[in-house]
Amino acid sequence: MAQRFFAEVKAKAEGLMSNEHFTVDGTLIEPWASHKSFRREDSGDEPGSGPDANFHGEKRTNETHESKTDLDARLYKKSAG
Repeated sequence: MAQRFFAEVKAKAEGLMSNEHFTVDGTLIEPWASHKSFRREDSGDEPGSGPDANFHGEKRTNETHESKTDLDARLYKKSAG
Protein backbone atom coordinates (compact mmCIF):
# COMPACT_ATOMS: atom_id res chain seq x y z
CA MET A 1 0.00 0.00 0.00
CA ALA A 2 2.84 2.41 0.86
CA GLN A 3 4.61 1.70 -2.43
CA ARG A 4 1.42 2.39 -4.36
CA PHE A 5 0.92 5.66 -2.44
CA PHE A 6 4.46 6.89 -3.19
CA ALA A 7 4.15 5.81 -6.83
CA GLU A 8 1.07 8.06 -7.14
CA VAL A 9 2.88 10.95 -5.43
CA LYS A 10 5.83 10.51 -7.79
CA ALA A 11 3.53 10.46 -10.82
CA LYS A 12 1.87 13.73 -9.75
CA ALA A 13 5.26 15.41 -9.14
CA GLU A 14 6.86 14.16 -12.36
CA GLY A 15 7.11 17.63 -13.95
CA LEU A 16 8.52 19.16 -10.75
CA MET A 17 11.46 16.76 -10.31
CA SER A 18 14.99 17.35 -11.52
CA ASN A 19 17.91 15.03 -12.30
CA GLU A 20 20.38 17.80 -11.38
CA HIS A 21 19.88 17.97 -7.62
CA PHE A 22 18.00 16.46 -4.73
CA THR A 23 16.74 17.67 -1.36
CA VAL A 24 16.70 15.79 1.91
CA ASP A 25 14.17 16.67 4.59
CA GLY A 26 16.00 16.67 7.93
CA THR A 27 12.90 17.15 10.06
CA LEU A 28 13.16 15.36 13.38
CA ILE A 29 9.98 13.73 14.58
CA GLU A 30 9.71 13.87 18.35
CA PRO A 31 7.35 11.73 20.43
CA TRP A 32 4.26 13.53 21.69
CA ALA A 33 2.30 11.55 24.23
CA SER A 34 -1.11 12.52 25.58
CA HIS A 35 -1.18 14.48 28.84
CA LYS A 36 -3.29 11.69 30.27
CA SER A 37 -0.39 9.25 29.85
CA PHE A 38 1.87 11.37 32.11
CA ARG A 39 1.83 9.97 35.65
CA ARG A 40 3.99 10.55 38.69
CA GLU A 41 7.24 8.63 38.32
CA ASP A 42 6.77 7.00 41.73
CA SER A 43 3.01 6.28 41.45
CA GLY A 44 2.91 3.15 39.30
CA ASP A 45 -0.74 2.45 38.51
CA GLU A 46 -2.41 3.75 41.65
CA PRO A 47 -6.20 4.14 41.76
CA GLY A 48 -7.18 7.58 40.49
CA SER A 49 -4.19 7.79 38.17
CA GLY A 50 -5.88 6.25 35.13
CA PRO A 51 -7.07 7.92 31.94
CA ASP A 52 -10.22 9.25 33.66
CA ALA A 53 -8.31 10.89 36.55
CA ASN A 54 -8.88 14.58 37.30
CA PHE A 55 -5.59 16.48 36.76
CA HIS A 56 -6.95 20.00 37.34
CA GLY A 57 -4.72 22.01 39.66
CA GLU A 58 -1.94 19.41 39.64
CA LYS A 59 1.44 20.71 38.45
CA ARG A 60 3.18 18.25 36.14
CA THR A 61 6.83 18.63 35.14
CA ASN A 62 9.36 16.44 33.38
CA GLU A 63 11.19 16.06 36.71
CA THR A 64 8.17 14.64 38.57
CA HIS A 65 6.15 12.93 35.84
CA GLU A 66 6.79 10.56 32.94
CA SER A 67 4.71 9.12 30.15
CA LYS A 68 3.67 5.54 30.82
CA THR A 69 3.13 4.90 27.10
CA ASP A 70 6.23 6.59 25.59
CA LEU A 71 9.27 6.96 27.84
CA ASP A 72 10.97 9.39 25.41
CA ALA A 73 8.06 11.90 25.47
CA ARG A 74 8.48 15.16 27.37
CA LEU A 75 6.05 17.85 28.54
CA TYR A 76 6.36 21.13 26.65
CA LYS A 77 4.56 24.46 26.84
CA LYS A 78 4.64 26.77 23.81
CA SER A 79 3.82 30.01 25.60
CA ALA A 80 4.30 31.70 28.96
CA GLY A 81 0.52 31.60 29.56
